[in-house]
Amino acid sequence: MNPRLFLAWLALPWLVFGQGEPVPEAPDAPPDPVATRTAAEKHARVRQLPNGDTQVGTIILHRQEREISFPAEFLPGVNELEVVIATPNGRLHESLLKADIGPVQLQFTLYALGLNNGLRIATEAIPRGDLVDLDVAWTDAAGQRHREPLESWILDGRTGQPMARIGWVFVGSGMKDGIFLADEEGNICLNYSVGSTILDIPDEAGMDDTIFKVNRGKPLPGPEAEVRVFLVPRPRVQEERK
Repeated sequence: MNPRLFLAWLALPWLVFGQGEPVPEAPDAPPDPVATRTAAEKHARVRQLPNGDTQVGTIILHRQEREISFPAEFLPGVNELEVVIATPNGRLHESLLKADIGPVQLQFTLYALGLNNGLRIATEAIPRGDLVDLDVAWTDAAGQRHREPLESWILDGRTGQPMARIGWVFVGSGMKDGIFLADEEGNICLNYSVGSTILDIPDEAGMDDTIFKVNRGKPLPGPEAEVRVFLVPRPRVQEERK
């Protein structure tokens, strides 16, 4: 069966998609089934907006612009980075941004935009997943709109400069025993490539958890600013396989 058709069949109740990844350690206590169901229902609500865009929970598929956006907030007091964007049940102590969205719904929306997931780094047999750029957008107190590369807030320890804009790989998460693993682990985008996630870093440095830190020299949006993260697909190019 076509993998996307199979995943779409799985998605009917809660828009669930995925392919296999390692299993995380079991939590100390089982999740509250009522709270879990409430969150799933909130994230899975789908509606068509008047301008033709599609909203899945708080994720918006901007059809004309071919972009995806969702609300997020910067996390205070973080220095060492392993996670670029986490959900509320993720590793917030080492994350740049928190987004209260369902990773499974984001993966569904990326598929709906026509993107293909794959490996973080291509091999001779398996291609890399499609690349997206990540932007942070907000409106300041004066009403001025801003939109800047997310990498501006990440410091690369190898250069002492903001992280280069090399894109983020759509790797996609997997399922095990009916659990979508990125939901379980709370990962949306990783810079330290350990764990199940939707987006991952294409850099070899992704296996080193000491390289990337929060760029303290980059001011954050004001506390009243409503921040949204935008995912912008990069054009596909023919890559040299390793």
